[in-house]
Amino acid sequence: MKNKLLLLALFLGFHCISQELYKDTLLKQDFDILTKITCEVSPNINSEEKKALYDYLNKRSEALNGKKMTALDFFKFLMGTKAETKLDDHGEIILSGALLKTLLTDQKTLFPIPILIMNKKLVVNYEEAEIPFGSIISAINKVPVSVILENVLKEENTYALKELEQNFDGFYLIKYGALKTFTVTYTLPNSSTTKTIKLNAVGVKARKSIYINRVYPLNRKQPKNIVNTTYFKNSDLYYIQLNSFFWNEPVKNVYRAFNKQFSNIFKKIRKRKAKHLIIDLRNNRGGDILIPALFYSYIAKEAFNENISVQIPDFEFPHKDLIVKIENTPVDQESIQKFINQIKKPFVKNKDAYEYAYVNNVKRVKNKKSYKGKVYLLVGGRTFSAAAYYTALFKNSKRGLIVGEQVGGSHHEITGGKIIEYTLPNTKIGIKIPIALMKFSQALETNVPEQKINPTIQITEAAKYQYFLKKEDWDLQTVLEIINQKK
Repeated sequence: MKNKLLLLALFLGFHCISQELYKDTLLKQDFDILTKITCEVSPNINSEEKKALYDYLNKRSEALNGKKMTALDFFKFLMGTKAETKLDDHGEIILSGALLKTLLTDQKTLFPIPILIMNKKLVVNYEEAEIPFGSIISAINKVPVSVILENVLKEENTYALKELEQNFDGFYLIKYGALKTFTVTYTLPNSSTTKTIKLNAVGVKARKSIYINRVYPLNRKQPKNIVNTTYFKNSDLYYIQLNSFFWNEPVKNVYRAFNKQFSNIFKKIRKRKAKHLIIDLRNNRGGDILIPALFYSYIAKEAFNENISVQIPDFEFPHKDLIVKIENTPVDQESIQKFINQIKKPFVKNKDAYEYAYVNNVKRVKNKKSYKGKVYLLVGGRTFSAAAYYTALFKNSKRGLIVGEQVGGSHHEITGGKIIEYTLPNTKIGIKIPIALMKFSQALETNVPEQKINPTIQITEAAKYQYFLKKEDWDLQTVLEIINQKK
């Protein structure tokens, strides 16, 4: 499958991008560095695939001959670069940091309306806009929304759609340039009436105020916590929203910290004697790969085996002098080498890569006080990495209904482990790239063969839209309706 060179991430906080023009020698230097980093660090390509990737990217580099570009133009050039990297969305190319120089205080060039993407439709997600909340946008500046999405989304998957939803105005700016006004064609909610309106662009300060007051996602403060819980008395239902498998503060032992947290939660569930349990992983982008099995043991009905293998092509990372962060922590050359020496210890060289059996067919026992009631798992486009693996464990054992949309990540092969971040020397564009390939048991791949898990219950577009207009959580409401119907 062809995919982007890396996932493209844009952080709107949002500064004006330098308009300095870089000549072709500097652009080619940055591109050649990116090529080497991608080809040498990508953990999921064999020698033949690496050669093909080098050939493609070296050929692509020739398109820069005689060109002068700003950093933004170069970023757009990278957006148009496709290659068989076999990376998942742990890899990113970033416009941030040193590249974002001068605040856009007096430059109004951003699309002024937050949107929610619903099955590739742009829905107005703001009540104070000049277009009514819930209206469906069909065109911007006479370009159909389907064409816009095709231009800014080089891949069609739920994860990419969710990421675009957060930064639609920024990606639109990159693709279509700085505009002062937008002519928007839209259809009113639950109506066939189509209207057109001209909207003025907004600056960064206005944008920030607008996005704080979006309607969706509901309860936006909750995802800032690792875990949130609620008891629904009328449905005899306990709700656990687990937003990460990372611990959010320094601890001696992350596994024990999570285990203590889970133990306390399930103690409360037993005290309530709740007949139903919802586990919400819709905002969970992963974390420590040992935690999913631990969490699953609290609802498991029987013991299960776990295998996790890790593969890294090489520990001689290219251009180490350009590495600025490891796992989002700033580093210097000394700490980079210390990191390499530390993680290399358990690995054994096997042909073209280093390998390590991280979890070698370990029997995971169910928790002694494992929850035995009915369980519903909520997933979506941001259910990624370790959270996708948890979803596979859940589906493999047929533990309950899976509700929502296709998960954003695959459980078959995860290019993750540790993430290293580079900054290109000239344009200052950032590159985040995973160094490891993680695989799980063959039985899990066989029993859950789809690359990305689809829900058991997928809410229709029409039903989602009506919940949206009522400002309700459609996945949660669907489960509540199922439970109440059975009662």
